[in-house]
Amino acid sequence: MLKAVIFDMDGVLIDSEPVHMEAFKMLMNTLNIKFDREYYLQFVGSTTDYMWAKVIKDFNLSLTDEDLMDMSDEFVREINGSMGYPIMKGAKELINNISAAGIKLAVASSSGINRIEETVKKLGVYEKFDVLVSGKTVKNPKPAPDTFLRAAELLSVLPEECLVIEDSLNGMKAAKNANMVCVMYENLSMGKVDTSYADYIIQGFEEIDAKYFEMIYCHKKGEP
Repeated sequence: MLKAVIFDMDGVLIDSEPVHMEAFKMLMNTLNIKFDREYYLQFVGSTTDYMWAKVIKDFNLSLTDEDLMDMSDEFVREINGSMGYPIMKGAKELINNISAAGIKLAVASSSGINRIEETVKKLGVYEKFDVLVSGKTVKNPKPAPDTFLRAAELLSVLPEECLVIEDSLNGMKAAKNANMVCVMYENLSMGKVDTSYADYIIQGFEEIDAKYFEMIYCHKKGEP
């Protein structure tokens, strides 16, 4: 029985991934490092702590991860202006519907907890979520299952009773490593992503409700 739906945030609730990639490109240009899209894509879905540590090591930089984060954040603000990240259409309505169906809700994102809270408040659904989990608070970031397993633990449900909505390869790997049903939100703004870890694929939240996810879950688990 499906007891919990766990949302990733970036690329699922908000269309932030193209902004982050453009900010990373601007940062690389500032550091006189050639931007490589494939190099950047390995970080999508994982934590910024992991990303900056690897960038510093790979390019032998004398900057700290805090330096890189500050520079990247400045570029993000430059790109977004005062509008902030675009919200995915239908996300608020879907969250309200799942909550009304009595299914527990969580966000399990690699972003920091303050940014997660800010996002769900902007969506107007903060009170609908039972749990918010940051990948920065667990030992191993996605694609390790730790972030999702922590969400299940806090929700007091078994991992196999959860359905995850993810857009990134790292996130989908994490969901499957956690033994959870994985629905891929295919965010075409980032180009083609490996879909082999997805149990089902959706391209938007409009016309999707709790019953749809219950149907997917039961089909995957062989339940009536």
